[in-house]
Amino acid sequence: MKKLLIMGANPETISLICKAKDMGIKTYVTDYNEKTYAKKFADVPLNIDAMDADAIVDYVRMEKIDGVLVGVAEALMTSYCKVCEKLGYPCFASLEQFEIMTAKNKFKDTCRKYDVPVVDEYSLNNLDEVRYPAVVKPVDSSSSKGISICQNRDELDTAIEKALSFSPSKTILIEKYMGGLEVIMYYIIQNGEPTFVAMCDRYTSKEQEGITQLPSAYIFPSKHIGRFKAEADEKVCNMLKGLNITNGVLFLQSFIDDDGSVRIYEPGFRLNGAQEHMIVSQITGIDAKELLINYALTGKMSDKKIFDMADPYFKGMWACKLSPLVKEGKIGRIEGIDVIRGMEGVISVNPNYEDGEIVKGLGTQRQMAANIFIYANDRDELAERVSRVIENFRVFDENDENMLLKPFDTDIIIQEY
Repeated sequence: MKKLLIMGANPETISLICKAKDMGIKTYVTDYNEKTYAKKFADVPLNIDAMDADAIVDYVRMEKIDGVLVGVAEALMTSYCKVCEKLGYPCFASLEQFEIMTAKNKFKDTCRKYDVPVVDEYSLNNLDEVRYPAVVKPVDSSSSKGISICQNRDELDTAIEKALSFSPSKTILIEKYMGGLEVIMYYIIQNGEPTFVAMCDRYTSKEQEGITQLPSAYIFPSKHIGRFKAEADEKVCNMLKGLNITNGVLFLQSFIDDDGSVRIYEPGFRLNGAQEHMIVSQITGIDAKELLINYALTGKMSDKKIFDMADPYFKGMWACKLSPLVKEGKIGRIEGIDVIRGMEGVISVNPNYEDGEIVKGLGTQRQMAANIFIYANDRDELAERVSRVIENFRVFDENDENMLLKPFDTDIIIQEY
């Protein structure tokens, strides 16, 4: 039996652990936090700090583990690369490539070099030129941490201090506020060939003012695929080839600007914590989890050619990743999960919390109570299935009060697609 060590054990890693176990692989999962939820799913849970590359290398050698892989934690990418280098194990990118893909400023500079459209930003040397609303963010943080929306100079000054506190390198960006629809593009790079495999529209909750808008639903396929393919897909592929990226999975978070074009603002060169790979796998057969596991153990993602399997239009099918959002506080109970898992068209229900846990992190992905993946044969069927899930999912605090924010409006599916 092959052995795989997975670095990081946040809840979004559970699907990766379960996939490895389904493939007949013995899983070792390590994280400094002894109580991390995902460890419950591992064959061998470990308490080694995933940032301690030397300690992990020693353990892998001692236990004769066959491969190492990072979960979804961007902060662990550098450590993952160092571990693989010391062991001589397959790693899907170099330290330099990871640095470009994890530092927002370096990534945007690289995009401009290849004429890939990005969100405009303001000079840090002349704050008087900033036009409001504006967005302030650390260049090297993820999961929406340290991001603020500013309406005036006072708020800008406060936001800069906040962003700096979340940035290990003490570097920030000030960007034009984009009020339009968000979209995400997904790529698989196999043997030096980037392939555009999916694109979704990301709908956010407007209920919490003055903080980062969090996603409540992702709809596949995006209504903007045609425009993106015509204007930017080739440029993105040229950029990935220019960076000499040969294997890996990539998602690109973007906005639609006023004239309908895509403008990218952030990459993720790793498995997506939002787990849309569950949908892509169900409909196209391209499973990012399986590809990365294969690569960690063999240095090869697949014997199949991903380019031949890809269809970002999803063969005429539809899908939604629903992310019910909750207020901060202590969860008393979560209801409906088992019922929803039994519903037709539900691929998976992945809770981020258990009863009794505390939600803390306003304006971050910690407000996502769960990720629920749904597919359908047509638009109307998708709207119906998503509505049924929303009706059955409930979260109450310890005082039996509703903790959920307003749910995604399924009329959008009917009206806009």
